[in-house]
Amino acid sequence: MTNVRLIGYTSLAVGLINWRYIDFNAGSFAIIVGVLVLLAAFFKPLQPKMAKGPGFILIAVLAALAVVYSLLA
Repeated sequence: MTNVRLIGYTSLAVGLINWRYIDFNAGSFAIIVGVLVLLAAFFKPLQPKMAKGPGFILIAVLAALAVVYSLLA
């Protein structure tokens, strides 16, 4: 579960940095993705689905897209 939280914290941190230093639109998508991943990491029924298999890959790809989008915006 720590890998999922690491992805969430990374997305949230990149979003907050871009939001603070560039503008709100640049970091807002990464902030939303980071918050949703971290909130979902605290619910017990979702943890096994997020920790292994396609759920983890989906979360990693979505967070990567959010980070890249926020850096390019």
